[in-house]
Amino acid sequence: MKNPGGFSALFDIKKLNFKDPILLSSTDGVGTKLLLAVEYAFYKNIGIDLVAMCVNDLLVNGGKPIFFLDYISTSKLLNNQFLELIKSIHKGCKESQCSLIGGETAEMPGVYKKNDFDMAGFAVGVVERKNLVTKINVSDDSLILGLESSGFHSNGFSLIRNVLKKKVGNLNIKTPYKSKQKKLFEDLLIPTKIYTRLILPLIKKKLIDSMAHITGGGLSENIERALPDDFHVKIDAKNFFSPEKFVWLAEIGKISSNEMLKTFNCGIGFIIVIKKKNYKKITKYFKLHNTKCIELGIVRKGKRKNKVEFKNFRPWA
Repeated sequence: MKNPGGFSALFDIKKLNFKDPILLSSTDGVGTKLLLAVEYAFYKNIGIDLVAMCVNDLLVNGGKPIFFLDYISTSKLLNNQFLELIKSIHKGCKESQCSLIGGETAEMPGVYKKNDFDMAGFAVGVVERKNLVTKINVSDDSLILGLESSGFHSNGFSLIRNVLKKKVGNLNIKTPYKSKQKKLFEDLLIPTKIYTRLILPLIKKKLIDSMAHITGGGLSENIERALPDDFHVKIDAKNFFSPEKFVWLAEIGKISSNEMLKTFNCGIGFIIVIKKKNYKKITKYFKLHNTKCIELGIVRKGKRKNKVEFKNFRPWA
């Protein structure tokens, strides 16, 4: 396969029929999770991760993804590897209802080792000005709800790989905790959940005041991003227990609770801040869409040294 080189495209935003549109953009990658995909030649999900990391970030401000571009750089372009990557990126775009309109692919044998590659994504979204989501509507007594993750998503893999290299070695073994995936490496490579289809209808109905995508910085730092400067929250999730895979990793790696909360999503991939009066309507909506929704805490006005504290978030607090 020859290097396809760069690609440019025109996109007519007028066709979307937005009255007063604001364009949003997001650029991201999948970090060292990519190294696991390369090591086990398992590429069918990694492109979904790439799209998810971009479009979930757009979603935080109410953005509907409209198009996506990828960048893949490699030592040598391999037909099967490249096709699997593009197929998985296309899957992610289909799930998030945006168009894959092009990208760039580069062969750089002097930079990458044999079979190694890297990838990045760029997404553009649009939101009507009246539906733009910021922290301004968060108030005293707002509720924070958490939506379940699909697994480790695409964060903390430097720590994961370091722990598993020392404690497990070959990851082509039976998954040591309850999972639909037979092999451990397959479970670790479950793609990041894409939340756009689920959340956009709620944004359109103005039922969400603020949001956060739980990525680098884990729960503690990302929840903080959803709150205005003079607000705080005490996380009190009495009816939630972090999934077994996170507990297993912490036990074999002797990772502290504080480090787990600062590094991983611990089972919560996305959070929304809502008004109390909308609680029943929103939880009914998630139930109809077979999505676990966990009440995490009540937002309070007033500055604190730590904007996010954990009271009950088993087994970490």
